[in-house]
Amino acid sequence: MADAKYDFGLVDAVKPEALGEPGQRRFRLLLEGPGGSASLWLEKNQLFQLSIVIHQMLATLYSEESAGGHAHPEPSPSGREHTSMEFDVGNLSVGHDPGRDLFLIEAHDREDDEEDEALLVFWASRPQLEGLADEAQVVCAAGRPLCPLCSAPMGPEAHICPKSNGHHSL
Repeated sequence: MADAKYDFGLVDAVKPEALGEPGQRRFRLLLEGPGGSASLWLEKNQLFQLSIVIHQMLATLYSEESAGGHAHPEPSPSGREHTSMEFDVGNLSVGHDPGRDLFLIEAHDREDDEEDEALLVFWASRPQLEGLADEAQVVCAAGRPLCPLCSAPMGPEAHICPKSNGHHSL
């Protein structure tokens, strides 16, 4: 981990966001830090899975570590000028530096996903990651309601549920 074309260092803010109407929304992570700003476009499922992985990782680390405070020395960006970028994410990976209690997130460009090198890496603190995971779940849940029978998203039009053999519309 940590080899990337762009290293944003310890970010000041990382925020999930959904744009558009339910059923037509696009999802992204917004980053702001000393290395620049970025919009990382994701699928809804990628954002939701990221929130689950973060929650699991934080729960596991909390049970393994003492609840004492940790120093947060700031990883520095790779010496590049302030960068502003936007790309579609292929793969994401999350790592942890226990010495600093900071978390590393690598994002691979969907178009260059075959490469071993990530397009962008950034560091986040535990509170930032907790906030990201919590907010990501709220953003993902704010979409169309799911059918209680088949779990398919329901829109404003009548939902013909395959579990009811089309006899009931919800």
